[in-house]
Amino acid sequence: MSDDKKRAQRRRDRTPERTLFLLAFIGGALGVWIAMYRKRHKTKHPSFTIGIPLLLFLNAVIYGYFLQ
Repeated sequence: MSDDKKRAQRRRDRTPERTLFLLAFIGGALGVWIAMYRKRHKTKHPSFTIGIPLLLFLNAVIYGYFLQ
């Protein structure tokens, strides 16, 4: 996420949002959520402010199921 923020500031090619969501989906939602707010990046996008917490919840449910 930090690399994407730097690229945005320099108006360069960016990491696709689809890739960020894929990383969140496969277990990185907590990291994406923390990076979002620490770097103030993508915090105005409803798809991220709603989607990432939902994926975080989904990650927690899946982890809970498998660690049970």
